[in-house]
This record gives sequence, C-alpha cells and structure tokens, in this order.
Amino acid sequence: MCRVLASLLLFSLVACSLAIDQTGDQTYANFDARLRQMAGANERQLLSAMGRIPDSSYQFGDQTKVLQWSWDTSYDSPSCSPRYHGRRSIGVHPPSLIRENCIVQWTLANGTSQTYHWQGYGCRSVTLVSFP
Repeated sequence: MCRVLASLLLFSLVACSLAIDQTGDQTYANFDARLRQMAGANERQLLSAMGRIPDSSYQFGDQTKVLQWSWDTSYDSPSCSPRYHGRRSIGVHPPSLIRENCIVQWTLANGTSQTYHWQGYGCRSVTLVSFP
C-alpha cells in the first residue's frame, strides 16, 4: 500500500513538473516574434493582425495613440504541492482554478505601429492572426 501511495505521489509531482515545463520560454519567444513582425504596420493592419478591436485606446496629441488588448483565461489545474497530515504526505491538493491574463499594448505614431509591450502568463494561449 505504501508503494502505491508513493508511486501516485511521484506520478503527481512528475505530472506537475511536466505541466510547468510545457509553458517554457519558447512559447513566449514565439509570441514576441509574432508581435515584432507587426512593427511598422498601419493601424488597420494592426487591428486585423490582432484579430479584434482593442479593449481600450488612448489618444495623446494629434499623432500618438496607444491601443491595448487584454485576454483572461481560466482553467482547472492540479496543485503541485503535496498535502500533509502531521509529517506524512497524503497526496496533492485537489484541482484549483487558475486565472491567467495577457495584456498587449501598441503605441502608434502618425498611424504606424512603433513599439509594443506585453505581459502575463496568459499570453502563451493567445492566438494572433497571420500577418503578411
């Protein structure tokens, strides 16, 4: 019985570490490269490539505009930390709701996309439209 419990705990911990590894830097590098390709696009091309209208926009003077998109993703995830009863481990916590968000912000000058900034763990699941 102890071997079965130890095997289940080890399997749970390995599954959690694999889930964490799958969110690696390569996904974010690909996302950043896709955004970098959009630099220099006009506003209409940028809106098309982002796949939807921005959630907010700000106008600064006559020639500078900031456009911002946000995404919010929620999913159930097994906990990667073991539960303890006294000093003895009795498995992992039940699944918990994970909320991840992503914010992408573009600055346009004279109608052309100049710089961008993005943040959030949820950016790995954002799908951008192909950009010519």
